[in-house]
Amino acid sequence: MKTNEEIRRENARKLRDSTGGNNSFAVLLDREPTQISRVIGKNPTKKIGDDLARHIEKCFSLPEGWLDKEHQTTNVTSTSSAPDVSDTDLEIHMVPVISWVQAGAWTEIGYCEADLSFTERYPCPVPCGPMTYILRVIGDSMSDEYRPGDMIFVDPEVPAMHGDDVIALLIDSGETTFKRLVEDAGQKYLKALNKNWPEQYIKIDGNCSIIGTVVFSGKPRRYRA
Repeated sequence: MKTNEEIRRENARKLRDSTGGNNSFAVLLDREPTQISRVIGKNPTKKIGDDLARHIEKCFSLPEGWLDKEHQTTNVTSTSSAPDVSDTDLEIHMVPVISWVQAGAWTEIGYCEADLSFTERYPCPVPCGPMTYILRVIGDSMSDEYRPGDMIFVDPEVPAMHGDDVIALLIDSGETTFKRLVEDAGQKYLKALNKNWPEQYIKIDGNCSIIGTVVFSGKPRRYRA
């Protein structure tokens, strides 16, 4: 039987991996990377105390005590055991990293047809549906909030609302883009967060299809309703 210390460390490491590593995890917690290494590194020298445990949970918007419990790790590639999309239990789902080209056809081909046998997987620490995937940010259109290489967790089954960061498929070019959905006076737009981006706003007028909502990127964006 695992000790509380082992359970805390195991859960913290899964959360760390979901953010991309020790450095990004440390930034999210507002702690030094050396402090993180001492508690969840390869050869930890300190325990995760109660104060740090509660701080980690708060930073990830997790319930108090979440770090102290074992959580089921679910492989989401099997359609037969896929959870109900309304399920909001905090299970840790292993989510595949896919390409931007794959994302454009993800809801059509689905995970059941894609060959993910050699795909990286990371745990998503917030509730997500069985078709959730990870993209690595490319380009600077969403800087400074997102940087190239950042991992974003995208759930195609979460309806996008004003203020959500979304993945959209541009119909004319067939390209997949990452922008913020904004609504003004009844009109919807895709907004680049980079104020210096050449085309900061794209008016949505039958020219694109929103194919996924960002639910996590090192910090919670949207929970499933």
